Amino acid sequence: RRPAGRGRGALPLVGINVPPVAWRQVRPGTCTVPEALARSVDLLTRGEGPAIVVHAVSPAAITVGRAQESEVDMAAATAEDLEVVTRPSGGGPVLWDDDLVAIDIILPAGHPLLPTDVVAGYRWVGEAVVAALKSLGIPGARAVLPAEARAWPRGGAAGLCFGGLSPWEVVVGDRKVLGLSQVRRQAGGIIQVGVPLRLDAARLTRAVGAPGAAAADLEARTAGIADLAPGLTREQVTDALVDALLASGPPRAA
Repeated sequence: RRPAGRGRGALPLVGINVPPVAWRQVRPGTCTVPEALARSVDLLTRGEGPAIVVHAVSPAAITVGRAQESEVDMAAATAEDLEVVTRPSGGGPVLWDDDLVAIDIILPAGHPLLPTDVVAGYRWVGEAVVAALKSLGIPGARAVLPAEARAWPRGGAAGLCFGGLSPWEVVVGDRKVLGLSQVRRQAGGIIQVGVPLRLDAARLTRAVGAPGAAAADLEARTAGIADLAPGLTREQVTDALVDALLASGPPRAA
């Protein structure tokens, strides 16, 4: 486990004259997807302060938002040897496998990085991911403003997490590279970060029973890190994301 604090190579992002956040890094061993989701909720409930949790899961699974489970074809998921797991946040189906870098940001209630406005709480995360991608030599990344995200054209994959676009998620060109979702509880919140190294669009769309055209639409709308910067390892991508998150301060006023 890497020590808490500002990561090596960290880039200053938002906030002025703000003391560094006393982050705790958690990098547990490989576990199942339900165990990973439960661990983060438990850490939030225990109230031990801000934490960044880097997940490693096996076997792969489909996670769906609280209201989306009924939209998944369970027989199709079983045929793909994928369990369907309901996560405590919202949003469309996600294929959580070895090619998804998944990080949970756990923040106590009242923390400046967890404003009451749920959408505003994504801003600093999107900007941190932009900084991480730049540090990896990936140009052109930007966090999408709310108005642009809401006007983004919907396609055949719009019901899938990486087929739609939410405010402050990150694109390179017109391809999404960051998916965000959020859990709010009395104790605070969890901001869930997903960055694909690669995205198996065909398997995901088959597993949820989406129309055949959805796979092509998803591939056109999503970029994995391997598409943008071949040769980067999972560890390099993970470390860059964590370093950028560690460097972040409270969000600027809009």
